[in-house]
Amino acid sequence: MKVNFLNFSNPKDYRYFLLTGTEFILKEDAINTILHSLKNHGFKEKVSIYQDDLDRAQEIISRNLGGSLFQENLIVHIKHASGKFPEKIKLLLENNEIFQSSNIALIIESSVEKTPATGTWIKSFDAHGLIINCNKLKLVEEKIWLKRQLDFLPKDLLPIFGGSIFQNNESNLLGQKNEVAMLKLLFLNQEEENPKTDHIIFGSGISAFELEDLLITRNFKRALQTINFMRDNDRQNSAPIIWIIAKVINSCLSSLKASNKKSALIDSGVWSSKINLYLNLIKKSKDIEFLNLSEEILKIDLINKGLLKAETWEQIERVILKLQDATA
Repeated sequence: MKVNFLNFSNPKDYRYFLLTGTEFILKEDAINTILHSLKNHGFKEKVSIYQDDLDRAQEIISRNLGGSLFQENLIVHIKHASGKFPEKIKLLLENNEIFQSSNIALIIESSVEKTPATGTWIKSFDAHGLIINCNKLKLVEEKIWLKRQLDFLPKDLLPIFGGSIFQNNESNLLGQKNEVAMLKLLFLNQEEENPKTDHIIFGSGISAFELEDLLITRNFKRALQTINFMRDNDRQNSAPIIWIIAKVINSCLSSLKASNKKSALIDSGVWSSKINLYLNLIKKSKDIEFLNLSEEILKIDLINKGLLKAETWEQIERVILKLQDATA
């Protein structure tokens, strides 16, 4: 069976996979999904075979056909990085014996952009396995892919951050994936006592979540000191600062507009340990004030991308002062 990457989701019914195309980020995503599924089906051991060592593939598979002494389930991951599809892999696939073994799973990662329409090996693979096309995405497909990566965001923040990430990294899935990873660290609701975000340290020596704490506890003096330090020493690192401020502002706005303020904060990804701090922050605030702040942070995002003329750090300082007034 053949599918395009965007139509690939659950590989549970397959043990044989051929990934084609030049977009390695899509291949990486697909392989991670495949390995997770195979692990759930008892395939935990994996051997990787590279293009210059394909003779080992036949040897390993022959040795494990029908099960070994200890009945291990084995994943064979073959990596073809350049040139035409190797004849040695074709010969391996023309032997239907590999598809009859219950203890072997096969992942072939190939650089070819498309498979032939005819041929014994491709017909055999099409009948028993899944062929995933991982070629470069069209513009609309790229936006769909990015939207799926950002499914952890509250809906009201998706246009802001999705648009920013796409405009900064159009046709660059690696760049998009890296920015999503950073954003996920800042927004994802995690309950660990020591979350894995401790390494996100700004130039002032405080972490991303400590900056959030400064804002929601109204320690605006220290927050402004951090902003001023970064403006002087780390001017290029403005995006995480904007994300944190946007997280605070938009979480507060969602809560102010909701009948159940606590539930709205939870839905916005606020940690349970910080719910009361947020509620205390906005207890005297009006939603119109935070609506204006939300518009301000959107403008700062556009300034940071060079779409509006103004100095980013001055505007960041300005919006923090406005947040101070709105929560007085």
